[in-house]
Amino acid sequence: MNYFLHRDFKISEKNKNRIKIYFSGIKVLNIDINLSNKTYNAIIDVNSFKHLTNFDCFNCLTNCCVQFPYEFNKKARNVILGNLKEYDSLTKAVSILKEEGLTESEIIASIKKDKMLIPDEHIDSTFDRCTCSCIHIDRHLCAIHKICIDNDATLGEIIDTKPLWCSIYPLEIIQDDETLYIFVPTKKNSYLAMNDSNFACMDIDKSKSAYFRRENPIGFKSEDYQPFIISYQNVLEYIFGSHFVNEIKKSLNLDNQNGDNLQYNKKI
Repeated sequence: MNYFLHRDFKISEKNKNRIKIYFSGIKVLNIDINLSNKTYNAIIDVNSFKHLTNFDCFNCLTNCCVQFPYEFNKKARNVILGNLKEYDSLTKAVSILKEEGLTESEIIASIKKDKMLIPDEHIDSTFDRCTCSCIHIDRHLCAIHKICIDNDATLGEIIDTKPLWCSIYPLEIIQDDETLYIFVPTKKNSYLAMNDSNFACMDIDKSKSAYFRRENPIGFKSEDYQPFIISYQNVLEYIFGSHFVNEIKKSLNLDNQNGDNLQYNKKI
C-alpha cells in the first residue's frame, strides 16, 4: 500500500490498518476507473466529496505550492523550454542557477532530464519548494499553469501538462495493488492523507477568520464555497471520466449542480 502519486512513500502497517478500518465504517462508492492508462477498482469516501471548498487560487495570497510534485512530464518540460524567459521572469529559477555557477546549457539539460527540473544537489539547499511556484504581482501561482493560460490552453491541455498530483491536489489517492482508496482530506479523515489540506480553500471557517481576511482581503466569499465534487467537477471529469463524477453527484443528490472553469482558466 502506498500513496498513488508519491510511490516512494510507503505506508506503515499501522496506517494500513487505520485506512482499512476507516473505509469499512463509512459510506463508500465502488466503481471501476481508468487512471494513467490502467483500470482500477476505486473505493470512494463519497461523503468527503460534499466537503465545502473554494479553490479561488487566483485571488489567494497564501503560498501552498510548497512541495515538489516529483514527476514532470515531457509536455511540462517543453512548455518551460519554449517559454524560458517568461519562466525565469516568474520563478527566477534560471537566474538563480546561473548565480550558482551553472551555464544555460546545463540548466536546459537539467530541465530536460532531472526529476525536479534542477540538479539533485540544489533540491532543498537552493530551492526549498517546487521550482515552478512563483509570485506574480502579489499572487502565488504555478508558472506552468500561468504560461499555459497566457497561451490560451484549454483545461485539458493544462491538466495534461502539469504534474497529475498538482492537478488533483488536495484529493488523496491510496493504492493497494489494483485498488485505489480515494477521498477528500477533511477533519474526519485527514490523518490518513499525505497531502496538507490545512488551508482556507478547504476550511470555510478559516476563511472567515480575522487573520485570513487580513492577509487575503480579496476573494473567498462564503457564498462561493461549494461541495468539492462541484468545485472540481470539470477537472475530475477530465481525469477520471464523467461516470466517476456522475456517480458521486448522484449518491450525494447533487445531480442538479454543475461546476465551471472560471477559477481554473483565469488570466492574471
